[in-house]
Amino acid sequence: MAKLLDNFNKIVTDLSGLLHSSYQIGFVRGHDYLGESEVALLRTVLNSGDGEEVVREYENQLAVLIGPGRGVSFAAGRMAFYAVLQALGVGSGDEVILPGFTCSVMPNAVWRTGARPVFADIEAGTFGSGASGIAAKITSRTKAVVAQHSFGIPCNIPEIVELCRERGLALIEDCAITLDSAYDGKKVGNWGDAAIFSTDHSKPLNTLVGGFCYTQDAALSAKVRTTCEAAPPLSQDHQSRLFQQFLLERHYYRPGNYRRRLARQYLGALTKKIWGAGTQPVFMEKDYNKPLPHDAEAEYPYPAKMPPFLARLGLIELARWGQERLRRQELLQNYLCLTRGGGWGHYLPKAYENRLMDIVPLRFVFTHPEARKLTGKMSKFIDVSWTWFRSPIICTDSIEAFGYANGSCPRAEKIGSEIINWPCVVSKEWRQQLLEDYKSVIGSNL
Repeated sequence: MAKLLDNFNKIVTDLSGLLHSSYQIGFVRGHDYLGESEVALLRTVLNSGDGEEVVREYENQLAVLIGPGRGVSFAAGRMAFYAVLQALGVGSGDEVILPGFTCSVMPNAVWRTGARPVFADIEAGTFGSGASGIAAKITSRTKAVVAQHSFGIPCNIPEIVELCRERGLALIEDCAITLDSAYDGKKVGNWGDAAIFSTDHSKPLNTLVGGFCYTQDAALSAKVRTTCEAAPPLSQDHQSRLFQQFLLERHYYRPGNYRRRLARQYLGALTKKIWGAGTQPVFMEKDYNKPLPHDAEAEYPYPAKMPPFLARLGLIELARWGQERLRRQELLQNYLCLTRGGGWGHYLPKAYENRLMDIVPLRFVFTHPEARKLTGKMSKFIDVSWTWFRSPIICTDSIEAFGYANGSCPRAEKIGSEIINWPCVVSKEWRQQLLEDYKSVIGSNL
């Protein structure tokens, strides 16, 4: 009884702190800019039970933003990746090389095909895939290579293209956390055989959940389209839960309300723990585990179609992308100016100095030997729990279950132990406060 009372008192104290703090800036921005008429439009599409034309329009417009290829949407980026692997004939006995700096949903998709994921080290200068790390992991069983562009920074993709051509390997660009950036004038997504993008709420284009396959190969696109057309939609109940999550984030995922969102989440987790209340999936977290044959579709179909109301949300996001792109790039320049002016330029990845790279940042990133102390200071006004990639595989409790061997990607592991993330997806009204907070942190004694 005494222990239960102590736990209750701690919870009350924690919640009191959350509720009385003035603001916190997260890495997800809810759609607070939407008016009631736009919300009503999304609700209408949700309730109509139809929307194929909306989905196709969204696919066409997003593809145009990326390049001259074709696009096919899914309910998640991992599902687009799975569809590409299938289209490439990846299966039992094959190996797929992934960066040791990824999300668990990527090796999950590889395991679903019957193939095995193999993890390659990243480059310190880009925090993305590198040809040397990939080359070290190629075997006679390698069928495909995934080249990841991290945080909006293009990886050194020309070297990887040359390597894959020499070895006769399929190349898939992982653009889940990079959109509209370019290397030497050529946008990411246009270098490999295909590319996958994610549009979930933490990604460059926020449709809450969603994924996209892009390719200039018409035959490959047709195969992926066949997989999409055969895939079922998420259940109407699941889509309704997504809409409720959209409404929640629209209200809470902004700096002035963000800590109240944490309090709400805390209470929900506590309720579940005390009463054992079950929850139904919203973000499809089951893919954070290695898939088991008997429960592959126990909670939601995999792959699944993009919900039409979220495709409509994607069209709204695309309409404002030009201005949003400029805001993020301006914020990046502000960060860089403050960092160099504060004498911290040597902590930055070299990619920020590379004139061949046109970077549209999702997050501002660098490493620091005192990362733990630094994040402690940041936590006063940044939700540092969302920092990526502190582990070679995030969003899982067991990287070993996915086949990762500790020590196999030493650069990724070192970078993960020192990495710092700062938000770039923030409204114009909060940008100055964010920069003042950043300046106070890098100017403080650690």
